[in-house]
Amino acid sequence: MIEFRRVSLTLGNFALQEVSLTVRKGDYYFIIGPSGAGKTVLLEAIAGLHLPDEGDILIDGEDASHSPPEKRRIALVYQDYSLFPHMTVEENIGFGLMMQKRPKDEVRKRVSDLLGTFGIEHLRNRFPGTMSGGEQQRTAIARALASDPEILLLDEPFAALDPVTREHLIADLQRIHRERGLTIVQVTHAREEILRMATRCAVIIEGRMVQEGQADQVFQTPKSTVVARFVGMENILNGVVATSADGLASIDVGKQRIIAVSDAAPGTAAAVVFRAADVTLYLRDREESTARNRFEAVITTVVPLGGPLTEVYLDAGFPLVALVTRRSAEDLDLMPGMNVEASIKASAVRVIPERP
Repeated sequence: MIEFRRVSLTLGNFALQEVSLTVRKGDYYFIIGPSGAGKTVLLEAIAGLHLPDEGDILIDGEDASHSPPEKRRIALVYQDYSLFPHMTVEENIGFGLMMQKRPKDEVRKRVSDLLGTFGIEHLRNRFPGTMSGGEQQRTAIARALASDPEILLLDEPFAALDPVTREHLIADLQRIHRERGLTIVQVTHAREEILRMATRCAVIIEGRMVQEGQADQVFQTPKSTVVARFVGMENILNGVVATSADGLASIDVGKQRIIAVSDAAPGTAAAVVFRAADVTLYLRDREESTARNRFEAVITTVVPLGGPLTEVYLDAGFPLVALVTRRSAEDLDLMPGMNVEASIKASAVRVIPERP
């Protein structure tokens, strides 16, 4: 287990500020946040490459705040692979074991096992400069696992890969995590990776940990508008709670009132947030909705997303974004200027009270 207790450290003009987090044994834990937020610095602090100015870092319950990297049984793989260009794949993977003066037979067996695990046996005599990005990334991860670390740290491992290679590597990592019970901490920008792979995640903004928890919990119940925006809540609207009773609150937003499952107190300034995919559009003369939130709206823009989905922007007395299938957009013949009705279930709306 990795535990950060109010860890702060400064690197030039950047600072991690009182970061607290818990990575449990066997977690597939994601660190997410915008560029420059401090994700890689945090990963390097776990590895022991940066030591805290304040706070404590515990690994398996023991204080590792000032332990050097080689004492932590942690492996770190960067996005650029960092392979030795003058060594073959086989030599790269076995390098750490050779430096530890392990018996040659043990090194050969370990390297052979990892070549098989990642399906790169045919590359054993190749040099990094002759391989694709996916082949280099597999080699880099195999090298990291050769010394049998307890924790694997990955810095955006899929960022430079084509979609097909990316899918294969995701499957490899999910299998390794499942079969070995390995603790993995991964940095990413990609929300879909987290939803597919994470057990837990943390959001870091400007060097501060702003939310941590189960991945689905963080994505469905953001604690701030900053987190809501980052996890892809397309609709973020400011308002004031008008009424609250029996677990339902109504919030005045623009010219309308939105109902949400919430116990926020009347008079509270708050944001209401919800996903575009939770907005249903229909023609008033064709269909009716049982959702508590129903609004007459005018389409302002229709944006095909180049795949099976279409984004629709509307004026419903407040700005509204809906996400519909391309088939639905075609069937309804959605176009700018068209009058439609939009519905949103109260259970899909989150209320984030404004902090004093």
